[in-house]
Amino acid sequence: MNPPKPWPDPSPVDGVLLSSLKKGVVEYDEVAIESACLTIINRSMDTYMAIFEGLVAGMDEVGRLFDCQEYFVPELLMCADALYTGLNMLKPHIKHNAGGAKIKRDVIIGAIEGDIHDIGKNMVKMVFDTAGFTVLDMGRDTSIDRFVHEAVKLESPLILVSCMMSTCKPRVEKLIRKLKKDAPGAIIMAGGAFIGPEDSISMGAHGGANNAHSALREAIRMLSAVNKMGSISDEQNKPSIP
Repeated sequence: MNPPKPWPDPSPVDGVLLSSLKKGVVEYDEVAIESACLTIINRSMDTYMAIFEGLVAGMDEVGRLFDCQEYFVPELLMCADALYTGLNMLKPHIKHNAGGAKIKRDVIIGAIEGDIHDIGKNMVKMVFDTAGFTVLDMGRDTSIDRFVHEAVKLESPLILVSCMMSTCKPRVEKLIRKLKKDAPGAIIMAGGAFIGPEDSISMGAHGGANNAHSALREAIRMLSAVNKMGSISDEQNKPSIP
């Protein structure tokens, strides 16, 4: 069962606005997004809900269209511009109430060495940043040594590893082994085109998710467990969110 969302159920009017945001991202219509965002702000609508059930939901659909080869890189970039148009308008009005419990919110994220793709990583970064996390983005093609160095230096409780190329999966496994040895207190999550939640677990990570929003909720679940119990048990070490 999915944990409850940290926002109320949308009213019928809210639902129309959420649909407008989603459609605006998918159709890279920045004017429509600006109009919807102004209405959302004037209505004092929950902006956290607007971002995740509107903008992020739209980008999830864009990702599906990209995977199906209905959209290509130019469309992807225009959709991302549309998303950030809305995000820049809504973010100043957000209330950082995700997760409930007080947890350390430092995150390290990067694409594994050899992987030059960063659109998915940037999406995850945006979601965590919006939720109030302090995110160190190490960019693309990040070496194993740099991942480990920053994890040890910052004592970050959460490491997010992006991998969009099947040829890079062995490096992810090697990184996970080194992180568990040198930064044993950190929660490790891996994801990407060729790494689903179960794949991430089988590679030795603590969790995984199929999209950016699910990654946030799964991370909060595990960080909250660590905050209460001091560590993640093997039984907790399972993705609970589809």
